[in-house]
Amino acid sequence: MSTPANAPGERYQLFRRSGSTRWQVRFSIKGQGQFKRSLDTDDEREAERRAEAIWYEATYRAKQGLTAKTHTFDSVAEAYIAQIHREVERGERRADQGKSEPAVIRRYFIGYFGDKPVDAVTEADLERYAEWRRTYWTEGPGKLIEHIEYERDGHRLRRPVRRSAPSLSRQRGETVVLRWAARQGYMKTPPEISIKARRSPDNRRPSFEPHEFARLEAVSLSRLVDPIMDGTGAEVRASNRRSWRIKRLDDHTRRDRTVLHAYVMIGAFSGLRPTEMYNLTWGDVLGYRAGRGKSVDDRDIRLQVRGKGKSGKAIPQKAAIPWFDTLWMLFERSLGREPVDSDPVFASETGKRITSVANGFTELLKAAGLERDHRGIKRTPYSLRHFYISEQLANGAEVLDVARNCRTSLAMIDKHYGQVRLERVVDRLRPEWTRA
Repeated sequence: MSTPANAPGERYQLFRRSGSTRWQVRFSIKGQGQFKRSLDTDDEREAERRAEAIWYEATYRAKQGLTAKTHTFDSVAEAYIAQIHREVERGERRADQGKSEPAVIRRYFIGYFGDKPVDAVTEADLERYAEWRRTYWTEGPGKLIEHIEYERDGHRLRRPVRRSAPSLSRQRGETVVLRWAARQGYMKTPPEISIKARRSPDNRRPSFEPHEFARLEAVSLSRLVDPIMDGTGAEVRASNRRSWRIKRLDDHTRRDRTVLHAYVMIGAFSGLRPTEMYNLTWGDVLGYRAGRGKSVDDRDIRLQVRGKGKSGKAIPQKAAIPWFDTLWMLFERSLGREPVDSDPVFASETGKRITSVANGFTELLKAAGLERDHRGIKRTPYSLRHFYISEQLANGAEVLDVARNCRTSLAMIDKHYGQVRLERVVDRLRPEWTRA
């Protein structure tokens, strides 16, 4: 028995079951049958207000071609899983799909969306889900799971977790539950169900092509020459719009530019990091004192380097040696004595360690028109190291040897320097057997 109450226009009916004080509502939607729902209230006027809202929502959904009843994501997903099992029984799916696909749907889709109304899922929700899915095993709920259990031929087995992001094709395949929900009328306008590929970032470090470095070197050398010699001088513009030409390069500026040029040449022919360069002392330039006075061809040096929490020996190209001679000479001229082992290689006029050449390097790049690479990425003193590594690889040096000499890993070499231009290694790509 139930206690009915009239509703406006008999669109719906309020009633209470025998022995209960709570009101409920029932109504019919054409083509979808009768609906009943508890209103969770003892107050008749509040029950009418809630019933009215429920009836309007159900009617609106039906007019939009949706099911009148709101369905949660997990209930729709379970309905789809039941459909999979029926198709397996009919032989329309493989038996293993009846186990693997439900497991995927429950772990990922139900695990993420839960009892959210299925027709409330938006494109933004799918974007957030895609990122959550990519990091499920590394940062999300799966990071604490050690093994996945499964059944095969009646045996319970387990396998270790693969802690990696799913492929794009796998993620796209997993969205089938949403496509099924749309076909069943649970969603009127389903969100864009596409897991888009993230374009891999261009990890190449801003370096120099050989012709660009040649220009950098030439411009750097030209800036050491007194501008009065060519009769023009360098033009200087002040903030108040006044302008004038420098008729003479002062000794202080010339010295700074000479140190910068030595820095450029040593960095480009040793691959040292900026911090490693600044940390160098003359005691770290192994074999340098013994070779002074000999020709470059008869000399050899090693660099004991420290920086970025790493240390080791580096073998520079011989092209770097003359620029150590230049820095030695500048130290003698400024301090009136030879450097001792504890003196910095890159030193100011007072013998203090230089800790940055970034500003001077940027001015040099601007003067050479090389401030940015072809991608628009700004070059820094680090670009000299990148130039060294790229040139070593392009000219046939073994990757492992380069990695060890630069105190970095093979993975970092592959990630940042694996894209050495093909034109640069064309001879290696045309061995003898391919030539006419």
